Amino acid sequence: MRGDGRLYKHPSSKFWWCEYWLRGKQYRQSTGETDEKHATKFLKRKIRETENDKEGIKRFSPPQQERVTVNEILDDLVGHYKRGGEKGVPREVSPQMTSHLKPLREFFGEFRAMQVGSRDIEAFKSQLKVAKKANATINRSLQLFSQAYSYALKSEPQKLNRAPMIKRYSEKGNARKGKFTPAEAEAVFNNLPPYMADVAEFAYETGHRSGEIRQLRWPHLEPDVIRIPGSITKNGEEEQIALTEEIEEILARRKSDRRPGCDLIFHHDGAPIVDYRKCWRSACVCLGLGAYYCRDCRDAECNYTFKLDASKKCSACGKSWSENPKYVGKIFHDFRRSAAHESWKSGSSVEDCMKITGHKTSSMFKRYADLFSDEEQRAQQRAVQNRRREWKKAQTANVVTMPTRTAVQ
Repeated sequence: MRGDGRLYKHPSSKFWWCEYWLRGKQYRQSTGETDEKHATKFLKRKIRETENDKEGIKRFSPPQQERVTVNEILDDLVGHYKRGGEKGVPREVSPQMTSHLKPLREFFGEFRAMQVGSRDIEAFKSQLKVAKKANATINRSLQLFSQAYSYALKSEPQKLNRAPMIKRYSEKGNARKGKFTPAEAEAVFNNLPPYMADVAEFAYETGHRSGEIRQLRWPHLEPDVIRIPGSITKNGEEEQIALTEEIEEILARRKSDRRPGCDLIFHHDGAPIVDYRKCWRSACVCLGLGAYYCRDCRDAECNYTFKLDASKKCSACGKSWSENPKYVGKIFHDFRRSAAHESWKSGSSVEDCMKITGHKTSSMFKRYADLFSDEEQRAQQRAVQNRRREWKKAQTANVVTMPTRTAVQ
């Protein structure tokens, strides 16, 4: 009867095939069944799904969407990222992104994307917890997972029509507050290779991000300013850096190291600076601003507990980590926090400091500048209490003493 669909035999298949309709569109697919009775049950289930869609109970998933695997939507996300995403500026996938995608592929890879549910996601999170991964690490994978589904929903033609609810762990109290003192910053400059020392000093002076600095080119330099095009900034908007004595000294060193065919201001022997983590970590460890830890030895809260010796061997478990030890300590992005904090401490207003660092909101700048550190909080509390004390004294001095009322007999 009309609306019941039909079963039929396909010449090249041993299975029964079914045909049904939804909103004037025909769908055909294999039932995967050789028995007609079981094939009929499959068809009835599909008809019921189309009716649920019509009544608004649950959206219908076409056969082609049901076949999409998690690996496919992750590949689509990586392709979208390489093409530049919303900005449309081609870029390479970072090692960090690849690292956070790896556990997703290992756990969900061959799953049908439409069949992933909340229980599967909780099982994935539990597995990473057992492996003693920090909340922030797990959340980065979940964030990419959510983005992959979101891109699949928005793509044309639509690859999926629904996505599971992906809840992340809380990261409260996990905000980094690392900063360099002027002496520490100078020591780091002196222990880095010359090409990287200039990048670090530029970051310390301007508060700009490493990715933006390493993409600066000589055509961006004007007589009194460096104009950073929106294609390489995080927020996609053009920014500018006024030339100061410190920045001009850095640029003079870079001009003396210019290479034919390379218009990058900061480069390594004429090639782009891609991964600088090895030299960065070595410099910080030598200065006592960081340390290498055993990846396996952690406490109940997933904190790394055992430092490695000079040969990168753990004294607790005896394992050697010559290839990939866990680094804990100062990171390059701490220069951005240092620039924000020192600009504010020197007496400049938050609004003026934001023009230097490029922050768009005062709340984000205050987090970077660490205006809510214990030191600043205590100072603000004392200032408030002192003003209150003076106000109370003034109020007391102005009050006329009232006569004491005689008790009524």
